[in-house]
Amino acid sequence: RSTAFMEFAGVENHDDFHTNEDGYSHTQDQRVAYIIYDVALEDLKELENQLLLVASQCIEKDKSNVTGEQFSGSNILGWAHASVDRCAVLLDLWTCETALLEKKCQLLDVYFEAYQHTLDPEERFALAQAITDIMHKRPRFDLKLEYFVNTYKDECICLQLHLQLLRDIVNQQIDAQREYVHKIWREGQRGDISEFGLPYNVITKQLISLNTSRPTLKNIYLLEFHPSLGLVCVIPKALEYTYQEFYSICRPKTASKASNLEKQVLQLVVDEWLTMEKTETFYSSQIQKDLFAEVLLEDPVLVQEIALSLLEVGADEEKKTDSEKQLFILDSFSTMLELATLCHRLIEVATESTWLARFYKAFAIEAGLGEFHLYLMHFKSASHREKADHLPPIFITSLLEDDSCVDRYIPSSLPLSIQEIDSHIGKLSFRTRDGVMQLLCPSGIRNMQLILVCQVIQKNALLAAVQQASFCYLVQPPHAPDIKVS
Repeated sequence: RSTAFMEFAGVENHDDFHTNEDGYSHTQDQRVAYIIYDVALEDLKELENQLLLVASQCIEKDKSNVTGEQFSGSNILGWAHASVDRCAVLLDLWTCETALLEKKCQLLDVYFEAYQHTLDPEERFALAQAITDIMHKRPRFDLKLEYFVNTYKDECICLQLHLQLLRDIVNQQIDAQREYVHKIWREGQRGDISEFGLPYNVITKQLISLNTSRPTLKNIYLLEFHPSLGLVCVIPKALEYTYQEFYSICRPKTASKASNLEKQVLQLVVDEWLTMEKTETFYSSQIQKDLFAEVLLEDPVLVQEIALSLLEVGADEEKKTDSEKQLFILDSFSTMLELATLCHRLIEVATESTWLARFYKAFAIEAGLGEFHLYLMHFKSASHREKADHLPPIFITSLLEDDSCVDRYIPSSLPLSIQEIDSHIGKLSFRTRDGVMQLLCPSGIRNMQLILVCQVIQKNALLAAVQQASFCYLVQPPHAPDIKVS
């Protein structure tokens, strides 16, 4: 029924739409008539009651003309705070609320543009939930403060920092996606079956803005879509988790302190994002070339050529039946997919290990252990006799006071976990075609699995150590009571 209704030629527009004129937003129906939803009127009434309560609270805070005797009824005007300019209070409240809603609209525009690129239902639902949460977010009023202007100011700064972070992330993602699409279609479209499954090429003809009121992100082309922007839904969750972690550590006592804490956390996140170094720079130049920098598996065209060449090599070895050929093709593509998965998983875990290693170094230096504590290596030595006078200590912490017993090894760059155990297995290369072909053999796949397992184990060990060290800030050791021994 809905399809038949939409195809009815007598109606041009079946949905309400929104316009923006002189900074004011309007809702119009399919006949271009200005309308207001009944739910919007209910929300406006509720907002009006809240603002009146805030204004009344601020007026009650004024004690300049009120004394104890005046409360008794001798001075009605003083008791009613007649000296307070109520129009000025309402004007300040209106101005602050307008500024807050303006910041909300700017932030919602970014989330809504990302929502229009998203195709995954779960990501669309998460983005819709994030938009709803921002719409219903209210300032955290501190009743101990005499006025509300600083509260609104802190909330506007939080929204502005959130907007700055989100806009920069989304714009960088759009640039990265455009570069990726350009790399895929660098030789043009041929229209054959080998192009099936690739992202659509961008027709660079006409730039448009999805937001009709004002541009919030980069202008995109008419048929340009970036479904990866659906991952924007994890940003508000990450920010909320980070804020809750700081909240549990700082434990602000008032609403104004909680708002100020959120402002500082968002400023810290923005500064960290703007000054963030590339994690691959912490590894050696060889690892950067072989694992991080322009790996061959990121190009689907080259991956397709490698897969086809792998099938040609298998076909030349011996004659196979039809069932054996189908099984060989399935095994070959499964091996290719597994290698691509292992490669991207290794890059992800190595990136996480880099940040955890930085935290570990900071905690180690603060504990007086030094940076070398991250790189403690086991060197084989002769075993002691059973009746030796001084047996070697079990824990490395018992050796720290004696510098001669510990090898304080600090490499110039961060190695992969497997390279601390076996340098031969740790040799890999995703930069060249020959290197990828070597990894596609059964022994290469097993080595990649071993490399990934070692890296995951190192990451989990670093994570456990960092969490345990950070927990020391939350737990203060109790003072031992003075015990008198008689």
